[in-house]
Amino acid sequence: MSEADIIVKLEIIADRCPKAESVADAINAWAKVMHAAASVIEPGVAVRVELVGVEPGSQMFKFAIRRIDEVGQRLKDGADEFPLLKKLAITLAGLGATTVMSVVITNAITPDPRIPPDQMAVFNEMNQILKDSLVVQKKTMQFYGVLANEPAFERFEVLRGSDRGLMCSVPRGDFAVRSGLGQEVPQAANTVETRTTTIEVTLIKPTLIAEPRPWTFAREGLEFSALMDDPLFLDAIHNKTLPSQIAEGISMEIEIQYREKFDGKAWRPIQGSRKVKRVLNPQPPPPLSGLVAPSGAP
Repeated sequence: MSEADIIVKLEIIADRCPKAESVADAINAWAKVMHAAASVIEPGVAVRVELVGVEPGSQMFKFAIRRIDEVGQRLKDGADEFPLLKKLAITLAGLGATTVMSVVITNAITPDPRIPPDQMAVFNEMNQILKDSLVVQKKTMQFYGVLANEPAFERFEVLRGSDRGLMCSVPRGDFAVRSGLGQEVPQAANTVETRTTTIEVTLIKPTLIAEPRPWTFAREGLEFSALMDDPLFLDAIHNKTLPSQIAEGISMEIEIQYREKFDGKAWRPIQGSRKVKRVLNPQPPPPLSGLVAPSGAP
């Protein structure tokens, strides 16, 4: 079975069941958004949005975006693969085109990574073209109209197919606005919000000092730094009880917190605000209570 590029999740209000037609219409409308976006990104190139899996007992649908030939068959030998930037642009096309919110690549991969300027410029150009496309806007509004018309739908989410990391979450209260039925209340500029997410990273450079210091990580080949602020992990450094596998190049699961500022048009990550609040895997051992002084003790 093909690997999913994205997972679409339709959250259902407790004790309610959507009509089968509503679910089918929502999936069909979302596929049309991605088809429209792909045609804008690569005019003349045919694509197929494949349903490659459905989560049992839930409303989670796995999709893959593939190139096809003139008779609708998938291309072989890797030719059906879109570059990551184009897949992200196609996937995110319907998430902010009708509102002042702009979803950018920094939020899709990891908070404020070090993205080469030329790649960021390419993505921003694609994103702007999609936002200006009347066809994409129309398909997006139709999609949210389907969601708004089904009272059982509570939230729409898009997750990365690789690790189920959350790319975007749209609550029911936004459906009508994005469908063009309501008026959006502008958000005050310079509003700052704190975000928390869990991600898989590769450790590039640890700083083995028992106090909050920047560590360097990589995600999908993009390096970024974050302040190690997990007290249990810092105590393990102080007590010299870190897991033996902590070394450059290992994979880790971390809970990372960062802040974003709304500049009147889009949410932008605040440089230097990233903190590792918890190291989830590999975990440090529990502290040796009463035997060793806590971190920072004289």
